[in-house]
Amino acid sequence: MSKTANTAKTAEKKLKKKSSGFDIMYRVVTAVLAAATFPAAYFMNLIYYALDWTNALKLINNIKDVLGSENLLEGIKNLLGASGDSAEQVTELTDGYICLAKLDEFKSLLSTASSGEEVNIKDMLLHNAGLRPLVISLALFAVVLVLALVILIISVCKNKPKLIAALSGAGAVLGLASNVIFVTRFANPLIDGTTTLGGLIGSDSLVLQMFGKVAELRYENAFFTVLFLMGAILIWSLSVMIVNSDDKTEKALRKAKKAEKKAKKAQKDAKKAEKKAKNDVKDAEKKAKKANELLKAEQEKEESSAPANEAEN
Repeated sequence: MSKTANTAKTAEKKLKKKSSGFDIMYRVVTAVLAAATFPAAYFMNLIYYALDWTNALKLINNIKDVLGSENLLEGIKNLLGASGDSAEQVTELTDGYICLAKLDEFKSLLSTASSGEEVNIKDMLLHNAGLRPLVISLALFAVVLVLALVILIISVCKNKPKLIAALSGAGAVLGLASNVIFVTRFANPLIDGTTTLGGLIGSDSLVLQMFGKVAELRYENAFFTVLFLMGAILIWSLSVMIVNSDDKTEKALRKAKKAEKKAKKAQKDAKKAEKKAKNDVKDAEKKAKKANELLKAEQEKEESSAPANEAEN
């Protein structure tokens, strides 16, 4: 193969690989959506909790009525993490949010609930069997973030809507599975009382174990924003695949029309060639016939002149 042919082939390959403006826009939008999952997961609230202290409040009031001891009352309120000078200041319902960016605040809350002891969240998650569903749920959520990172890298480097659609679809499914496990295996047992709050966080506080109850527990904005972004990437990728499919169909139709026109033109050229060949054959036959007639006339002339020559001799 010549050098010119190689150059032409290379140029053709580069032209095929060259991204269109729409492909570039697809990659940019996909990269932005994938990158947005990380600040959302880190800075937005991940888990909402509400604790019901109604029974503990009743206990405190009963102790106050029976014993009238403010010192004893203050000690019990400290176990609950409350503050103030009277039992009436203890609220029946306390709620809050867990955010990865403010995890130290939640760690401080756990330490208060555990009678002031330092709480290692990592050890608590890994070694407490009651928290295993939460660990599984958070692990699936972490996998979703890893998939978002992979999507970000792919979208920056290449135009692969099919692969990105598959990854974002897997992320959406894993996110839904994470939420199901969190709700059914972790939150619901705490809310219905199957699992005690004190036993779950390893607190030896009698009040917390007996009367601390979880009123509400659910994933919050960080989780659902990440899930929404993965779903958006999936829908966006599928839309691009449909558009590209339509473009390919149009190109195929155009190629088919061009091929049809070429075929018709070739057919017309073949008919012209056939007609010309027939005319050439007719002309050749006429020429052959004329040549035969001339030859025959020449022969007749020779035959007629032969007796005269014999007579002269």
